[in-house]
Amino acid sequence: MKFVMLRAETKQTKLEYKGQIAINDATYEDVATSSDYWTVWANELLVKGWYDEVEIWYQENDEHPVGTFEHSSGMKEIFWPTGYLGIENYSADVLFVRGAMKSYTSVLNTLDTFKVYYPSGPYYCPSINYQWGLCFVEDIRHIKIVEDKTGAPVELFKKSCVGKYFQHKAQKEYDICFVCCAPIAKRKRLLFLKYILQQLKSENVSALVIGLKDPELIVQFDGLNVDFIGWIPRTKIGKQMARCKIGVVLSDMKGDGCPRVIQEFLATGLPIAVSKHTCCSSIYLNKKTGIVAADVDMAEAILDLLAITSLMDVEEFYRTSISLGASVRHFVENMKKHGGPVNAKAR
Repeated sequence: MKFVMLRAETKQTKLEYKGQIAINDATYEDVATSSDYWTVWANELLVKGWYDEVEIWYQENDEHPVGTFEHSSGMKEIFWPTGYLGIENYSADVLFVRGAMKSYTSVLNTLDTFKVYYPSGPYYCPSINYQWGLCFVEDIRHIKIVEDKTGAPVELFKKSCVGKYFQHKAQKEYDICFVCCAPIAKRKRLLFLKYILQQLKSENVSALVIGLKDPELIVQFDGLNVDFIGWIPRTKIGKQMARCKIGVVLSDMKGDGCPRVIQEFLATGLPIAVSKHTCCSSIYLNKKTGIVAADVDMAEAILDLLAITSLMDVEEFYRTSISLGASVRHFVENMKKHGGPVNAKAR
């Protein structure tokens, strides 16, 4: 059985923002140290024996010319010429499509195989031009929308994170942790955080903010109990999160349907208070992992969560429910459920 993941040609990236430089530290060609979820996740399908062959396909770019990189596990990353020239000579049992890129068209039109769709950020609905064997969504609110549009079976996807998060057992120096690395919508999110901290000022709630610093916004937090530590690599973010009691997620659907920070907080053992606008399926949030609140109730929700952190068992939930291994098995079980090809030799 052969599994192929179709991905956009994005690789290492460097972002410059107000004199700061942030480098995407997702090492693709080294699974042992990669912080790229999908590279590690696909490799797990091969290592666990669910598929005999696993490949990730990109198109060439300035950083990666046409060619094949083979991991020590045997998983391959193949960089195709623009337009996927020569694709007609290849085959796959499962084609897992990450996002709705126009460049995928030639592959989707050529390969007659079981097609699985998974969204990229908020762009959750796949093209109706193809017969999808299975569609995954990030948020329970999207299930019926995609079912009605595609006619395909739709399931929630258990998204994990990668890295040795549970090794970080730091002293709790802050009450809440907030991550705001992307300049896009940065101002709106940070001003909302400021509003919340102003409401909680009499309770002396402290906060740690991780992300690209913006001096014009930071000055507006004068008088509040908050520290800004700036941008740090994704591979080191868990150590900083562990200094806090809870995580706070204020994203909205325009930014990311299910931001990675949700899984990172849970993998670090932090319960989370999440804005109602964000992905809030029961996969991630229950009585042991955190609460969802409307924006007007967020300050009160944070106080409530801080009061009961000792009752949370986030680590056990993460290990058994949405760890990397659980995410892979969840995908495989849904493939079985809907008649998709799965290697019968795997257990």
